[in-house]
Amino acid sequence: MRAGFAKSLDHDLDVLRRGANDAALSATLQQLLASGGDHRLKLDPMTLLNGYGCRPFPRPEAFTFASSTATSISDRAFARTRLARLDLLRAAKPHGVSDALNKRIEQMRYLLKAQLRLDAGIDVVFSPSGTDTQLHALFVAKSILGARCTSVVAAADETGSGTAFVSEGRHFADVTAQGAAVTKGDHVSGFGGMPGRIPVCLRDERGVLRDQGAVDLDIVQSIASVIAEGGRVLLHAMDHSKCGFRSPSLECLQEVTARWPESVLVLMDACQMRLARPRLGSYLNSGFLVAITGSKFFTGPPFSGALLMPGRLSQLLIGVQIAPGLCDYMNQSDWPMRLWNIRTQLPDRHNLGQWLRWEAALEEMRAYFAVPEAPRRDMLDRFAGFVRSRISGSRCLRLLPARSEPVSELDSEFPPETIFPFTLHRHESELTRDDCARVYRLLNEDVSDRLSDTALPRQRAIAARPCHIGQPVTLRQANGSETGALRVSAGARIVSDNWSPDEDCRQRNFASELKQISTVFDKIELLIADENIWAEHAPIL
Repeated sequence: MRAGFAKSLDHDLDVLRRGANDAALSATLQQLLASGGDHRLKLDPMTLLNGYGCRPFPRPEAFTFASSTATSISDRAFARTRLARLDLLRAAKPHGVSDALNKRIEQMRYLLKAQLRLDAGIDVVFSPSGTDTQLHALFVAKSILGARCTSVVAAADETGSGTAFVSEGRHFADVTAQGAAVTKGDHVSGFGGMPGRIPVCLRDERGVLRDQGAVDLDIVQSIASVIAEGGRVLLHAMDHSKCGFRSPSLECLQEVTARWPESVLVLMDACQMRLARPRLGSYLNSGFLVAITGSKFFTGPPFSGALLMPGRLSQLLIGVQIAPGLCDYMNQSDWPMRLWNIRTQLPDRHNLGQWLRWEAALEEMRAYFAVPEAPRRDMLDRFAGFVRSRISGSRCLRLLPARSEPVSELDSEFPPETIFPFTLHRHESELTRDDCARVYRLLNEDVSDRLSDTALPRQRAIAARPCHIGQPVTLRQANGSETGALRVSAGARIVSDNWSPDEDCRQRNFASELKQISTVFDKIELLIADENIWAEHAPIL
């Protein structure tokens, strides 16, 4: 019956596709899901993996704990995108593709707010990525605060690589998600002359995690110095960083907003989406802009961003003129219909890849929040306990220290730790960043035929299993050298894929999940120990 449904769906799709005037809709679903981003979405012709090590179609053979970076689309989300495109093609026949897509994207704003339990007055501005979302936020801050707006960037050493550029109004790549050729590092037209950013790092020059109070003090002093010189500040706050930290503290944010209510605007980088809905709502109620994605914790395909904006800030944008260079980054449909004055200044085009990736992310959100809160929290807590125990019992892995934070009622539905960064050690020496990158790549491949001749059949079976985890992060050492850390992380599918109202079934499902993460660590240890692997001296990709 299922095969018959699929065949019928394919027939309907073919008929509708042939009748569509929009050539982009005639592309395959995989092609559309890999479009409208940047070079990192391009597939390697040999491995069919993109720059994130995942695919725009399901990859069930891989054991995946990579939600701190990016994840291959699930069967559930892929089916949803297939139906979404079919629905769009049907709606486009009487109304046209542009009208049908505008209506669907507007509807998605309400679906996103409903899943996240956000007030109706919150505006949602869609974008291709978290970095694009930061550019949206800079436009909002510049419009409200004025041209002398300086970015103070918290956790600058654990944020995305594009933040260093976009926080100063500069192009962060050579081609935008809309396909416009630009020059990386040059100012976006209309953002020239902006002050340089002020980075505040989580770690010191030795790579040691700094005291939160010292970080907070640096942030307050940086803001005070800018304002003393007549400037204004967009504070890029962080919840969570690449290794799972928040910065600055909630107390620091409260002090800053109370002390300079008219001179500071806060952008909360919540792109990892590792926070409870009450905390997210509290940020917006405090008047913060909030950047989110559907592609980290919620495991939608990479490149789906959104800026959440309190209604009182939206009101301040009425009548503003957009910077000319933003037309290379934004489309009319990215902005809500009630902000018509901004929409009319932007190109009437659509990013079909961005739209479909958000369809996938919303499906993952729906599945995750369909699970009752208590078992959601229980599964995430159990996963965290297992990972910490497994790493602490390893002879060649070391879990990076975490910073303890006070327990808040805002976080009742979400655990404090879902990202677990760890260093790798071989012959008592910590591996370099390049060595970590090599392990990361080999982990995601079948390397069973590259092991030493003495490898056991069980070891070859482990080596054959593709395992996808978070990309390496760079750590500085006291002697000036750089080492690296890999990351495993809990994503929404740990909950949604293992949930069952039947307790016995749920326990069996979750036991299978823990076996998968155990296999990931077994393979990492195997790659570190095998002499043949290290004798190859393969180039780092």
